[in-house]
Amino acid sequence: MDDPRREQDRGPRVDPAALALLRDAYREAMLRGTASAAERVIAEAMDAGLSEALIGDEIIAPAMYDVGERWAAGELSVEDEHVASGITMRMISLQRDHFRVQHRRSSQRVLLAAVEGEEHVLGLEMAASVLLHAGYDVRMLGPDVATADIAAEVLRQRPAILGLTTTTPDSAERVAGAIAAARSAAPELAVMVGGGATHHLPATGPHTVVCPHVSDAVGLADALTQRSGLN
Repeated sequence: MDDPRREQDRGPRVDPAALALLRDAYREAMLRGTASAAERVIAEAMDAGLSEALIGDEIIAPAMYDVGERWAAGELSVEDEHVASGITMRMISLQRDHFRVQHRRSSQRVLLAAVEGEEHVLGLEMAASVLLHAGYDVRMLGPDVATADIAAEVLRQRPAILGLTTTTPDSAERVAGAIAAARSAAPELAVMVGGGATHHLPATGPHTVVCPHVSDAVGLADALTQRSGLN
């Protein structure tokens, strides 16, 4: 009987056809000795939500078995086998780093809100999507959130990061008050502020960064959760 814990470690079930395509692409990368192609396959597998165990069992191991069989049959040289092994060791290291970061991010909550009077949340929704995809625990409060409600939610949800958005000079003026209220509930709270009106922001204090582009959100969140030079 299969161990259910083993199945859980392998992650969610995936389309066998899609898995076969990844397996074949990785095998081809090994046979050609092409590290960049191998990395693309592993990155695609991780982006698809495949677990480390599933990638190892169903993509990497079969390819390396095939390489070994071909070497034993004289179809590949010792150098070919060494190149394939070296690439795979790098892919294993890549996975290890990726899943370590994913695990750390999953324990970090990001609370997102548009400050009082701010109705535009498209950018905030986009930031929520990229942060969620990167592994963060994302909670969205939505548009026009009263300052007192932001503070209450910070106290209740205890996020690592509060993300605010502002697209008008009027709402930008309310950001400092929202941050102050939130930090009355959590003094060491990290804050990230985005939106088209960030150049109107007043002074916001330590542990606060401006996010100029949605694509910067994950990197800035990582830096904030590590408190990297942001005091």
